[in-house]
Amino acid sequence: MRRLIDSHVHMESFDDPGAVVQRSRDSGVDAVICVGGSLESSKVAKQLARKYPDYLYPALGVHPSEVLKEDIDATVAYLRENLDGCVAVGEIGLDYAYPFAKPKDVRARMREVFSRFLNVASEYDLPVSIHSRSAYRDSLELATGAGVEGVFHWYDGPINTLRGILDAGFYVSATPSVAYSKGAMAVMEETPIERVLVETDSPVYLRNLGRRSTPVDIKLVVDALAELKEMDPSEVSRVTTRNAEMLFRLP
Repeated sequence: MRRLIDSHVHMESFDDPGAVVQRSRDSGVDAVICVGGSLESSKVAKQLARKYPDYLYPALGVHPSEVLKEDIDATVAYLRENLDGCVAVGEIGLDYAYPFAKPKDVRARMREVFSRFLNVASEYDLPVSIHSRSAYRDSLELATGAGVEGVFHWYDGPINTLRGILDAGFYVSATPSVAYSKGAMAVMEETPIERVLVETDSPVYLRNLGRRSTPVDIKLVVDALAELKEMDPSEVSRVTTRNAEMLFRLP
């Protein structure tokens, strides 16, 4: 029985992924979903998962910040040839908060690319890890239209859209921000624990601690979520681990 699963980590961003894996294992993290954010980082995610089987589980995708830089045709072709052994398509989605994403044609391009990745996920019957910052409703509409399962990663948007996310059957991730962000706290208060995954988004900067995160910090997320929901941390760990196992169909 797994104790903890970090459902969203960018392992390619660590200088020494092997050391991170070892520290994570030692701390009680029993699996990590290793997401891609570009063609190159997706390739690294797949390579690392082969190096650390049954611990790192790869997800391949392109982060919305990269969609204007990437050869999307080449990336889609790579996904189609390399999704064997992968547990999700991600990180994919929309982000209208970037200055470069203000023009309507750029947002339209983001939606087009997101839809292509959603279609791949649907075709291969894989869940998706969705980035939706400042594009919450559009992200939900496109994901729902594609008929996929998935998780809204680091969701801190409006509660009315959250209700639509939950009604559509998606999961929502609890992140380090649940310890300090009023928006994240409000989302987690509204979301049943049966629909929550926990993640660090490592190596994201933890502004409340003044350092970058690793999967070891998933315990901080669990503790903050347990306090918010007035639950025992062991129960939060048990339920969110089971949620991740079901969504990503981990063996």
